[in-house]
Amino acid sequence: MSILLSVSPLRDRKGTVIGASAIARDVTAKIRAEQALQRSEKLATAGRLTAAIAHEINNPLEAITNLLYLARRDPTRAEQHMEMAEREVQRIADIAQQTLGFVREVSEAKSLNVAETLDEVLQLYSPKFMSGHIELQKEFEEDCEVQGFSGELRQLFSNLIVNAVDAMPGGGRLRVRVSRTHEPDGRGRAGVRVTVADTGIGIPAADRPRLFEPFYTTKKDSGTGLGLWLSEGIVRKHEGTIQVRTSTQPGRSGTIFSLFLPQNS
Repeated sequence: MSILLSVSPLRDRKGTVIGASAIARDVTAKIRAEQALQRSEKLATAGRLTAAIAHEINNPLEAITNLLYLARRDPTRAEQHMEMAEREVQRIADIAQQTLGFVREVSEAKSLNVAETLDEVLQLYSPKFMSGHIELQKEFEEDCEVQGFSGELRQLFSNLIVNAVDAMPGGGRLRVRVSRTHEPDGRGRAGVRVTVADTGIGIPAADRPRLFEPFYTTKKDSGTGLGLWLSEGIVRKHEGTIQVRTSTQPGRSGTIFSLFLPQNS
């Protein structure tokens, strides 16, 4: 059971505190509902990844089939072909490991490289970029490490990337940047800035105030309305911040999501 306790002072006519009143509320159901929604959105993301993962695995599988055929046909080069096949098997193993990162639960934050984690997510979506005629631009600084939950950060990055791709149905440019920085809010915490910028259609002004509300979506046929709500929760859990800038102006439309993740959350 989870209890939320609110305490207020009791004062007499002179304003002197003579006691206190307390209101206790059982928020167990609310917490369980939020956890269920988080699991639901994680499954939705896994579903969106299925096509991309299948494509990524199919390529090395075809290569292995061809290499085994060549090894049988030309025994003199069999060892070379088998070595190449082994590399393709390792590639499949790497894809499987990356995919598990989306669903694996970890109990405590660990040191991770933000650029490497984001790059793994981008690799899974590379077929989507190619088929959607989307140019990917990456600007990654080295040594961009934070204390975080790798699975949740992959989920966060995946949500932002999918939103950017969906905003560019006719193709465009996706610019992803990772850099070391300090939080510009007076506290000056050291951390990492992640920027995901697209040249898509932008977000209409009427939708902007509700972007991070649960169940609010502009994707009437395919959206769950939980992606950005969950993303904001992940950023908050890492004690970071998320900001969005967007424009629907013809010729200058697009959206930029900017995340700050502190080095030590």
